[in-house]
Parts: sequence; structure tokens; C-alpha cells
Amino acid sequence: PAHAVDPRTTSVIAGSRVDLLEALERLERERPQLVAPLVYRDICQLDYAEAAERAGIPLGTLKSRLHEARKRIRPWLTVS
Repeated sequence: PAHAVDPRTTSVIAGSRVDLLEALERLERERPQLVAPLVYRDICQLDYAEAAERAGIPLGTLKSRLHEARKRIRPWLTVS
């Protein structure tokens, strides 16, 4: 199909998978509490409530950590 959607370009964390894995490892070293919200929401595509439940944190905490995580890893990812 000509208009197949590439999930890497539509994601807020666009970049190659390798870049993403490296960014997650770096984030885990620097701010480990930010990793789970990012993984559950942006990679597993869970809704906010379920992501918060899986991470074992309140919804507001999830949202603030997610915002922080995205802000931190965005500069580390090279967008192709």
C-alpha cells in the first residue's frame, strides 16, 4: 500500500529502534523512574490509566514523568 503508516515517524519518539533502545538505556541510568511510563504509554501504546496502573503510580505522576521522559530522550534520538 502506498500510504502505509510508518509507526516510527508518527510516534512522538520518532527515530530508529536502535536509537530508541540506546535512549531508554541511557534514561534508565540517569532517571530510572521515567522509563516505565514511557515504555507503557509510547511503546506498548497503553492508555494513560492502564499505563499508570502497570507502573504502579498515580495518573498525575505518570503524566508528569512521561512529559519529562519525552523531553529528555527527544534530543538523543536522531530522526532519519
